[in-house]
Amino acid sequence: MSYSNYSAEDFALDDEFQKWVLDTDEQTNEFWNQWIANNPHKIKEINEARELVKLAGLSPDREATAAFLDVWEKVKNHAEQEQVQIQQSKPALGKYIAWAAAFAAVALAAVYLFRSSPQQNVEYQTAYGEVKEFILADGSHVTLNANSKLSCIGDWDEAREVILEGEAFFDVVHTQDDKGFVVKTAEHIAVQVLGTEFNINTRNNSFSVYLQSGKIELNAASQTMTLKPGDFAEFDRVHQKINITDAENTIENELAWKNNFFIYNDAPLSKIVEDIEDNFGMEVLVADSSLNDKRVTVKVSRKEVNVLLQVLAQTLEIQIEQNKNQIFISPYRKD
Repeated sequence: MSYSNYSAEDFALDDEFQKWVLDTDEQTNEFWNQWIANNPHKIKEINEARELVKLAGLSPDREATAAFLDVWEKVKNHAEQEQVQIQQSKPALGKYIAWAAAFAAVALAAVYLFRSSPQQNVEYQTAYGEVKEFILADGSHVTLNANSKLSCIGDWDEAREVILEGEAFFDVVHTQDDKGFVVKTAEHIAVQVLGTEFNINTRNNSFSVYLQSGKIELNAASQTMTLKPGDFAEFDRVHQKINITDAENTIENELAWKNNFFIYNDAPLSKIVEDIEDNFGMEVLVADSSLNDKRVTVKVSRKEVNVLLQVLAQTLEIQIEQNKNQIFISPYRKD
């Protein structure tokens, strides 16, 4: 199917597009990310359509969604003329129009602001156990790790600013006017870039950034430091300073999540426990705190958490029991 001439409303009515926004799978996500990469001039329509689908997502079926978009278009046009009136529609769609008209009245402000306001923020989010790639309005690619959120601030006419919660890998495009790209965190740490590839992790009240290519500037606690490719920087909250090391020998571990792997080289159990809780939303209870210092080297698919637990139990000689969303770790007991 050719989407080249689609408007935002056309995308919002498309079944495959709705599936991508509301209940995506790997194949659908791959298709739309590739299509956007090949058609960057349609990013504005794509982002508008995403918001429309989310607003109309409460609709019970496609016909009601179409009715919602029809009424929304009427309301928006009349609002622009300062004469908001919802005209009667065909009797056959009466029950849908009644629903859509009521919903459109409530949603009008949000939808209309999205189409016209320069201050509209766009959010991208992943669930537990989900890794997903997004294409931003400027064509930059962002891969979000599980349980992460990225908020794009404003319309980016003046500056490209995002706020990250969790972990993400950025592939930022360079603009012709050298417009900067700033990643901010809840801890008031900022990473400024032009065009580059880098990974940021803000989990568990920590902050680290790895620069794969290009150049970035890190601002934290009144310090400003410039990173070169291969640098790995961590912010020491206790001493309020930035520590930079060469990540050449460890970066495979840091970026393993992008390829849906866990890779640990002599890692403490406490680190693995944190990753399981952060990525899958499970509660891990360790009966004996001394077990947290046990170390392991392992590479396993993130899709096979049970395999990881089995390896930990055998390698570290510990007892692991799982009950729904809870994991209990205790010293090995001989029967």
